[in-house]
Amino acid sequence: MAGPSPAQVPVPDLLGLEARLHLDEVAVDELMEISFLGGGAADHLEQALARTDGLDGESGWRPELFREELFLDALVEECFQVESLGRPTPINKVFLREVLSRPPLDVATIRFRQEILGELDSDAELLARTQGLFQDLFHLLSLFKAPHRRAKLDITLFRLEILDQAKKTIEAMAENFSAANSGLRRIHTTGAEIRSTPQWGWLASLLDYENHLAKLDFSIQVGADGKIRQLRLNRVEENTGNPFYVPPMRRLKDRVELIRHGFEFSSKELVNRVVHEVFLQISDWLKPLLQLQCHLAFYLGSRSFRTRAESAGLAVCVAEFESGSDLQLEELFNPLLFRQGRPVPSTLVSDLRDPVFIITGPNSGGKTRLLQAIGLAQMLGQSGLYVPAARARLALVDGLFASATEPASVDQREGRLGTELLRIRKLFESLGPRSMVLVDELCSGTNPSEAVEIFLMVIQLLQRVEPIGLITTHFLDFARELESSPPTDSLRFLQVEMRGESSTYQFVPGVAGTSLATATARRLGVTLEELVELVDRRHRRKTSAVANPRSR
Repeated sequence: MAGPSPAQVPVPDLLGLEARLHLDEVAVDELMEISFLGGGAADHLEQALARTDGLDGESGWRPELFREELFLDALVEECFQVESLGRPTPINKVFLREVLSRPPLDVATIRFRQEILGELDSDAELLARTQGLFQDLFHLLSLFKAPHRRAKLDITLFRLEILDQAKKTIEAMAENFSAANSGLRRIHTTGAEIRSTPQWGWLASLLDYENHLAKLDFSIQVGADGKIRQLRLNRVEENTGNPFYVPPMRRLKDRVELIRHGFEFSSKELVNRVVHEVFLQISDWLKPLLQLQCHLAFYLGSRSFRTRAESAGLAVCVAEFESGSDLQLEELFNPLLFRQGRPVPSTLVSDLRDPVFIITGPNSGGKTRLLQAIGLAQMLGQSGLYVPAARARLALVDGLFASATEPASVDQREGRLGTELLRIRKLFESLGPRSMVLVDELCSGTNPSEAVEIFLMVIQLLQRVEPIGLITTHFLDFARELESSPPTDSLRFLQVEMRGESSTYQFVPGVAGTSLATATARRLGVTLEELVELVDRRHRRKTSAVANPRSR
């Protein structure tokens, strides 16, 4: 009974409830063909695999509204490294960044991903098999990305190596994931379905014929000097059961008949034609396999992030999502700070479903890093991966907007006030219901009298949209006025907790009493006494140089 055709084989999609291909199918087809013919297609193939069309559906998550502020490229580079055979393995970072920046909007898909991650954690043997499959897929992708020099020396052997690696990978899929209970079982289903196709029989027979044409039984006679005296062929056992086998006399007869009709081509040309035809028959299988390699990197990268956090004594978790849930992040840390040592965790708990936090405190107190940590926690948690927190209870949000103070640029048309107003306009043009808003130093580019009016307008507008909002500011007097007479019940106030003149990087309720500008200046060596000494020292050095020109 004939099995399914290659196009009907199920896709081992590990990211969505509905299994589908997200890559650029036309481009991947063409690039695999180019590679199979011996050409290089590394960069173009990476780009074609990185496409995530249809992955996010109608998601309101627009990466351009938060990617730079959350340093998403740095997060992927630093925290999502995948090792294979004890060595770092290159992954498609563009794909990973695109998937992270477009998390699903339904709890069912999030839980589907969390279950895969949980099964990898609970089953060490399954994890090892997954890592082995990732290595097999990486090898297959590497063959397509950068054909070996052997392709120039012997294109037939190179093509057979691709087919052999594809067969090895599919066998691992079918045999090593039959006991999986999560979405990982899709890997087994795909492998088993492929092995039921007629095309699989042709692939297996071709590789068996190439590796096992015949068995030869020799007798060797060796002299006292260790050299061969006699070599005798005792028996030849050809692989007559293989569909590609042709008896010797038939091969000779066919060769003579072709020459008689004027057809001149070598046996190698004929083999190449057969190998290429088998590749065309199975190429539809290979696209889902190349996509699967990217999907496995998604989960193995998250496990790498967990390992790095735990090695620093920090806990991670998968997020809880419940209808109407509030925001709770216990022992939250910012993974972007790994370069600077061990990040200091803090806790954020809200008693509201749609809170707007006004956050105050001194420079270098951790306010900006807190915003980044919350944004990353929401993105990773809603992607179904580990969150940089010991416990995370999150609301399902339809979008994320993150904005830092706009830096000055050479082609800037507006002044500081105009630039700040444009930033606010961009916020409300982009913002939808059930979003998360992270705004650093609102109205910092304006004078206090203008800032109060603009700040109040932003709060009133946020009340209409009802997002989860976190805003940092240095306008302490105005923040205290808002705390004493809040215009809306959704406002909450957090301040950096201080120990003397040093930040603990923790946040407690209330408004900061001072920005500690003087303490900050003293810490950075920007005091009147130190600057006077600096100026005098430079003056003395210059005067001495003028008086003694030979000493220069």
